[in-house]
Amino acid sequence: MLQTIADTIWGEPCLAYHVQPELSLETRASLGELQHAIAKSWPVPLYFAPAEALHITLYALINVKDRFDKEGYWSSIAEPCRALLDDLCTGHAPLELRFSGLKVTDTAIIATATDETGLIMRIRERIADLIPPPPGLKPMRYNLIHSTLARYRTSDAVPDDAVRAVQSIPVSITAPIERLKIVRETVFPCLAMDEIFSFPLR
Repeated sequence: MLQTIADTIWGEPCLAYHVQPELSLETRASLGELQHAIAKSWPVPLYFAPAEALHITLYALINVKDRFDKEGYWSSIAEPCRALLDDLCTGHAPLELRFSGLKVTDTAIIATATDETGLIMRIRERIADLIPPPPGLKPMRYNLIHSTLARYRTSDAVPDDAVRAVQSIPVSITAPIERLKIVRETVFPCLAMDEIFSFPLR
């Protein structure tokens, strides 16, 4: 049995800053089809983000649940972050992220992807190495590229058969990425956000 953890802040106001790729309408539609397949296989209620809120967080510069002067910290790292992303993205060809599977965790159901160019890994490593983390925190270190497709409405013990059924749903999505961006999230999970900087890949 998998013990799930209910999402208690869905739809709540928040403040966070993230590096994200711009997903095409076709990619969002394909991820939406996976959401429908998940809904048919999962035995208890789920939250599903609308297509326009589906996203991939490449790096959380400021997390939703962090508690400090977020705007003050952002003002101190905004220009270094912009310059870092601009340097890494300028002259880089568009990406093709490849989604190939679903993973069930205790907090969410996610679609996992890979980037064969290594750009995402370089961005993550450079931010962690060069951008000072928020006060009292360590830099984030990531080992996965994913999009969260569903979160749990309630905390339940879910049978292993249901977990296996979801993780066996076939996934084969190629997501073309022509632009990265830094966004400000104001309603969790990215139900409302503003674009701060844009970084075309050409």
